Amino acid sequence: MQGIPKERRLFKGLRSVLETGMGPWPSIYRNLLHWSIIALPIGVIAGLGAAGFMFLWQESTDFFLGYIVGINYPEPGGPVGSIVTWSSSSPRILLLPLVMGAGGLIVGLIAERFAPEIEGHGTDESIRAFHQKAGKVRTRVAPLKMIATAITLGTGGSGGREGPTAQIGSSFGSWWADTLHLSSKERRISMAVGLGAGVSAIFKAPLGGAIYGAEIFYMTDFEPEVIFPSIMASVVSYSIFGVFYGFNPLFTAPSAVLTSVPWSVEQLPLYAILGALCAVVGVGFVLIFRHTQMLFQSAPISRRYLPAFGGLAAGAVVLAFYYLSPWGNHIVALSSLNVGYGFVQAIMFGEFTSISSLLPVLVVVLALAMVLRMIATSFTVASGGSAGLFGTSVVVGALLGSTVGVAFAALFPGLVQTDEISVFAIVGMMAFFGGISKAPLAVLVMVVEMVASYSILIPAMLSIFIAYAATGKYHIYAEQVDTRLDSPSHRDEAIDFALRGIRAVSIMDTKIAPLDPHLTVAQALSDPAVEREEVIPVIRDGVWYGMVRMADLTRVSSEEAETTTVYDLLSVPAAVVSEEASVAEAYQAMVTHSTDVVVIISTGVEMRFRGLLTQARVLGLIERGVTHHD
Repeated sequence: MQGIPKERRLFKGLRSVLETGMGPWPSIYRNLLHWSIIALPIGVIAGLGAAGFMFLWQESTDFFLGYIVGINYPEPGGPVGSIVTWSSSSPRILLLPLVMGAGGLIVGLIAERFAPEIEGHGTDESIRAFHQKAGKVRTRVAPLKMIATAITLGTGGSGGREGPTAQIGSSFGSWWADTLHLSSKERRISMAVGLGAGVSAIFKAPLGGAIYGAEIFYMTDFEPEVIFPSIMASVVSYSIFGVFYGFNPLFTAPSAVLTSVPWSVEQLPLYAILGALCAVVGVGFVLIFRHTQMLFQSAPISRRYLPAFGGLAAGAVVLAFYYLSPWGNHIVALSSLNVGYGFVQAIMFGEFTSISSLLPVLVVVLALAMVLRMIATSFTVASGGSAGLFGTSVVVGALLGSTVGVAFAALFPGLVQTDEISVFAIVGMMAFFGGISKAPLAVLVMVVEMVASYSILIPAMLSIFIAYAATGKYHIYAEQVDTRLDSPSHRDEAIDFALRGIRAVSIMDTKIAPLDPHLTVAQALSDPAVEREEVIPVIRDGVWYGMVRMADLTRVSSEEAETTTVYDLLSVPAAVVSEEASVAEAYQAMVTHSTDVVVIISTGVEMRFRGLLTQARVLGLIERGVTHHD
């Protein structure tokens, strides 16, 4: 052992534990140890990676948006009642399109040279790896995604910061599974665990992030086997991230939200309307993003330059709104840059309501900010810039919820008070992204954790699931599939499950001419039916003796063929199953013994021959579509 490096001895020891378990210990403890070895290191790396990215993002934002463009960017999480401030400097703001274009150019060059997977929001890459690549994610993706996203957002690109943290966790989960020589199924689970752990850390939402890692791969389904290890990893990643950036929730909930019941039964129809509007705007966002993506993909421009053009276009549009709508210290334009969570915090504190005493004007301002945010994100991400969509959805949802809340306060002043607009903003955050992400349960839990208040669960549940149902088949993540049965990664499992419900005797071949063991080789070869078979069963009075191969019969010389019997050449192949076996068990016997035929015998004292099942028959059943047979 002295010549083996310590790390290799460690990995070998861990693999030994995973393979052999813990001896006589109950299975629940073996399972706990098994997933602890897998999940806990993933949580450590996901937490450290999220902290590292947070540092890069802050430094990039301070340098590009702060030092060069002259924007004082607001941050969430201040104490209740504090004023969220922001400011900008003219004419330095005129540099914004150039800075955003330069950021896009850097990202495009990194993607072309090192890893195309870093382009876009990243979540689709993780979903594709889960479904199409058995959970394999290249290790280089994580650090490159961190750098690319920090540059994209720091230069003003519109998007979220969950993409790199998700890919950090998923890429390490994939590598860790390969290091431990886990199965492809466990690699997929490890990758999903890493994705959830990364999201848990960056949003400070350990439970919601764990559920997100199980729910995000499907539109109407989830991965139940991911939940348990994902919770373990998310607790670790959240704790490590919290050591660096505190354990306070991402947003500070205003006093109205912290009351025991910040809503009334009479307001529930209004929250139902909010859910429906979130669905409508969500579908609009999906269409804007998809069409923008197709526009850039069809553009006669080298792929390396597309993010630069996207950054320039986004910067130009934001700059136009900066001068055309200066209300509220340029809220419309500035809230469309970077992550935008500081402006969400301002919405929660009711600072947008001070923009104008005229509620109709306020509704227009909020609506413009919402539309501009969707356009800027589409230009930034759809062109290949590296940023997430979750963050933008949080901002758009908060803007939409606030817009609806202001409108309701104007239309029904006795029903909705001004300080209750923040509740509509928070519910809007949930409903908007929950609808288009097709991860309603995860988003519901995450936003509750992000504001540290469970008092809004009832209206949030109503809005979010209305939005989820009303968006139908429209979803922001193109690589999602409907259910596990639609996932290539589960297709073999689904087939195996179906084959276990079919008895092998129902599709076996019984029209085989057997040979009597007492026949000579010459007599056996004189039977025309024998010539068509490669392996012939040997049976006498219904009792199975074994099998004889045609190649063995023909190998006997003509002189010996008159005296050698079939019994003398008898061979008993290892692939033998009872008549109670399923097709799946019979097929597994073929695979284990490297043969394409399995013998089916009775379960009585005498091994009476029932029939043969060939690999061709099993594959034919699968190709026709597996159905249950009697």
